[in-house]
Amino acid sequence: MHIAIRNDLDQDQERILLSACDKAWRRVTRVVVALTPVQHVHARSVVRAHLLGLVRHGERNEDRLASRGVFLICALLACPGCEYVQGHLLQQVGAQIVF
Repeated sequence: MHIAIRNDLDQDQERILLSACDKAWRRVTRVVVALTPVQHVHARSVVRAHLLGLVRHGERNEDRLASRGVFLICALLACPGCEYVQGHLLQQVGAQIVF
């Protein structure tokens, strides 16, 4: 309930957001992506914020949200040291990723 109050989500939006975040992390851990503790905390925070924005803009498909979360985690790992800003490119030599 804290998420709903803090982010002005209704209960259905909160359920969708939490479920999508959980699915994304289960998918990442299933393929044994090695994250340092710092990467783990940072990636979880970025993914939650990104998915929250999508839920606020009307996305309700948990699987699609989870897939976007996994893709974002992979992008963060592919571009270490890049600061994620929603709507801007993540750039690394040889890679440009936009969300």
